[in-house]
Amino acid sequence: MVGPGEQADTSQTAAFAADTVPSTPVDDAEEPGGSAAEPPARAGWRNRPPGLVLPVVVFAALLAAGAVIGLYVIPGGGPDPRPENVTEPTSPATVGGGASTPTPSLPALPTPPARPADALAPWAQQIGQILAVPEAALQAYGYAQLELSRTDPSCHLAWTTLAGIAEVESRHGQAGGAVLEPGGRSSPAIVGPLLDGKKNRPLVLDTDAGAFDGDATYDRAMGPFRLMPSLWRAHAIDADGDGILDPYDIDDATLALGRLLCSGGEDLNQLAGWTAALGRYRPGNPYARSVFQVADDYGRRTRSIG
Repeated sequence: MVGPGEQADTSQTAAFAADTVPSTPVDDAEEPGGSAAEPPARAGWRNRPPGLVLPVVVFAALLAAGAVIGLYVIPGGGPDPRPENVTEPTSPATVGGGASTPTPSLPALPTPPARPADALAPWAQQIGQILAVPEAALQAYGYAQLELSRTDPSCHLAWTTLAGIAEVESRHGQAGGAVLEPGGRSSPAIVGPLLDGKKNRPLVLDTDAGAFDGDATYDRAMGPFRLMPSLWRAHAIDADGDGILDPYDIDDATLALGRLLCSGGEDLNQLAGWTAALGRYRPGNPYARSVFQVADDYGRRTRSIG
């Protein structure tokens, strides 16, 4: 990982830079594979992995813009979503001029909760212009880094690692011509093929009764990170505060993946720890090299942002 103003120590990158394979989006491969389909209803590198953490000045800018970052970035905080100054409906007059009949009061419809990752919009806009990555995706990656730095500070997960994985897996929720909507869902949603053991696909029998992936016989990968139902069940979280655990939503999926990567106790600032964490998600050096290549490129190209 190359931080702002740091110089790359190429001796530490040799293990991956040599024999690096080009990143291959999983939607073009057989496993976990994928296509756009409808889902079920509703490191200065010094022993560091590739990437770039959010610079301190970004935190300062957020603090200046939002007064207290915890109010906007950490789940559970944020502005009160309840509408203010709601006026109760008035009682209509009875036809014929008689006495009016009181109309029962109805509760005001709730407004959608504020998406915490929206606080990173200015940062994401700058990064997105350089990397040609959807801003909604970058907000999700940056938010996951911030949240995990609060809940698991020893993990040191960087947004570039999450972005590298998302590029390899689904081109940031855009595999197969899908469009990543501002709210964080791909349209159409990304669902992999059934893992039925045919055509060189692995055999993975159903683990979720079709609740997440829509099939009660076999499992299949879901959403922008191609999460399997078993992984999703273990690490699912509502990152955008909408009250739904949604593996097809990039906010929820990103933070769930971050929780998985940080679940082993490794320090992802160290190359060995970074590689071990990635292996819990997708084992094998070819995959690690693919993610490394993308994440390191993202970090180098955005090192001056902040």
